[in-house]
Amino acid sequence: MQGTEIILYLCSTKTIKLYSKVNRKLSVKIGSTAFSIEEDAYRALEIYLDDIRSRLDDEVSASETMGDLEMRIADLLSNWLGNPEGVVEIYHVRRVQETIGRPEEFGELRQPQSGSSKEEGVKRLMRSHGDKVIGGVCGGIAKFTNIDPTLLRIVTLLLVLFGGLSLWIYIILWILLPIESHQ
Repeated sequence: MQGTEIILYLCSTKTIKLYSKVNRKLSVKIGSTAFSIEEDAYRALEIYLDDIRSRLDDEVSASETMGDLEMRIADLLSNWLGNPEGVVEIYHVRRVQETIGRPEEFGELRQPQSGSSKEEGVKRLMRSHGDKVIGGVCGGIAKFTNIDPTLLRIVTLLLVLFGGLSLWIYIILWILLPIESHQ
């Protein structure tokens, strides 16, 4: 049984598609150009690009910069390999790093802000710990929707008294919504 081939697409969106494996050589697209690359050279290039990506500030400009960087890497590799059947080795990746520069030259390493990076930008509906009158439900909903909590409390009271909103809904939310942590 012969080996199989792995095809990886390395791009600024970090989309990687695995198909199969052959003798430690991978087929990749860098900057929309196809290359054969040794597995250890691919890993070194991936680490290098991830390090640079982690130093870029803005997500939009980082995506554009990484796209331009990958196009430059593709140009360098094409020139050095000469023919399409050439295989990118770790030596070529080291030359790319020498030519483009160390990741430190792209800026300081971004420090993750409080909380995990997966939770950044994600709003969760929670009961308010600091802005509560009864159970923190209205304060939490107000914080989640960016409206004034006092206004929400008045609207909620009017709906309970005259609009048919059941007090049971408030009680169920009080039970189901987690309370936010102290900050």
